[in-house]
Amino acid sequence: MSVDPHIQVLREALRAEHEARIAEVQAWADEAGAAGDVERQRRHQAHVERLRAMPYPWERERPAA
Repeated sequence: MSVDPHIQVLREALRAEHEARIAEVQAWADEAGAAGDVERQRRHQAHVERLRAMPYPWERERPAA
């Protein structure tokens, strides 16, 4: 099954936005660690893990019809 080119562009844009957000929060965690703020680093790292665990809508299993 092929994907419509417009849908593929949207998927790529969503993926890029999500990956940029992960990188931003990871940078916050790294900065907190460098500053010695272990609690803030832990919270940001937990947020990164939640973001990484989120499936993209098109990766979810479809219910049986």
